[in-house]
Amino acid sequence: MTNEFFRNAVFQVSLNLAVKGVYLFAVERVVQNTLPEGDYGLYFSLLGLGILLQVVADFGLQLYNSKELSGDRERLAVYFPYFIGLKIILGSVFFLLLLLVGKLMGYGPEAMALLVLAGAVQFFNSVVLYLRSNLSGLGRYALDGWFSVLDKVLMTVSVGGILVFAPELLTIERFAGLQLAAWGITAVALLVAVWSRLPNKLPRFERRRFAELLRGGAPFVMAVFLTVAYSRIDAVMIERLLPDGAIQANHYAAAYRLLDAMNMVGWLLAGLLIPMYARMRATGEDIKPLLKFSVRLLLVGSVCVAVPLFLTAQPVVELLYDFADQRTGLILMALALTFVAQCVNYAYGSLLSATGLIGRMNYVYAFGLLINVGGNWLLLPAHGAVGAAVMTLATQGLVSITQLFLAHRWLEIPLGAVGFLPALLFSSLLGTCGLALFLLQTPWLLSLFLLGGGGLLVAVLTGLIDLQKLKALPSQRKL
Repeated sequence: MTNEFFRNAVFQVSLNLAVKGVYLFAVERVVQNTLPEGDYGLYFSLLGLGILLQVVADFGLQLYNSKELSGDRERLAVYFPYFIGLKIILGSVFFLLLLLVGKLMGYGPEAMALLVLAGAVQFFNSVVLYLRSNLSGLGRYALDGWFSVLDKVLMTVSVGGILVFAPELLTIERFAGLQLAAWGITAVALLVAVWSRLPNKLPRFERRRFAELLRGGAPFVMAVFLTVAYSRIDAVMIERLLPDGAIQANHYAAAYRLLDAMNMVGWLLAGLLIPMYARMRATGEDIKPLLKFSVRLLLVGSVCVAVPLFLTAQPVVELLYDFADQRTGLILMALALTFVAQCVNYAYGSLLSATGLIGRMNYVYAFGLLINVGGNWLLLPAHGAVGAAVMTLATQGLVSITQLFLAHRWLEIPLGAVGFLPALLFSSLLGTCGLALFLLQTPWLLSLFLLGGGGLLVAVLTGLIDLQKLKALPSQRKL
């Protein structure tokens, strides 16, 4: 199972780094540089609001479906029509709630129109994630990998074409509309991919089935909402609470794009881990080897990215953005370290989701949300978007450490089964080397290369990421 995880992880990460990297930095970054400074910041905050409320449209169904399908693949044919019927109802509730919240928050007509577009983008995003959970649950990881980048391919072609041939036609509304079209096309293509496995294809509406699905998704829904809330509510608060909120949100979005770029690796690996853990639990296989590998890969890998980016944050944002200033660099410094905490959350959140224990974490997630909202309320007036980034780091750090210890306690897995000490020593050494390079005033590009590439090389050579051991493991049967 570990071998299969490794192969699929390499494929999906490589594909996403290539395609999404091009989109984020060759397309979306240029869009933000091209549009008036406040326009993209407003859209970023509205997307954040859409993501917060998207939990209504999803209601934990994606995670529940991925977990259940991995243990019993025949469930797809039985439950798909009811999933789609329920999705239609939940989607309608989502849009009504989105409009109500938008009005209560005082958005004007133009912002409301953009909010509807942002909400539609998030709704189709949730549809795509649900349909992709069917592929991963069925063990079709390669096909799922291709669908994970289809929307970004479509955006690169469409928006990239406008930027090259008619940049004067670009508006934030047109960008949002093209984003919606890309997600819609991806959803239709995914539906075609699973069509042959569906004897019953039309939506069905049955109260008993809906109640069963809602009960299954309930343990996940609050966890999904709370984890999204304390990582996305900051953008909404920045835009609404500060006098220059749209501009401040623009700087926050610029730094957050790099966090998003890094997070796609952790998010993809978590998406692979959930059905694999669920399948292993269903068949009685030992999950400790997969846990050790995934935790070390995510923790060590994130440190190799976060440390060099933290130390070179200012020149990085000045290279990428025309409007970058000192606050943009400070925001990125805090968000770079946040990546390490988020990777720990990916490793253990996927395990808790697959074992049905994620609901127990809701109290911790709720506490994290309270800290984040309260901290933003205090820090935003004095420190602006930089204060929000610091609160994001503090919240993610607290939740990741708590989740780690509770997961080991609940599942009765000794901490020594993962072996944290070598990873922590490696992190300290890399940080010390980075500080030395900074004090020696080493050119930032050289520091970035030495710390990032050199750190990964050392991790492989020392066995923290033991590729040779993985290759030597006997092949396991296909999921």
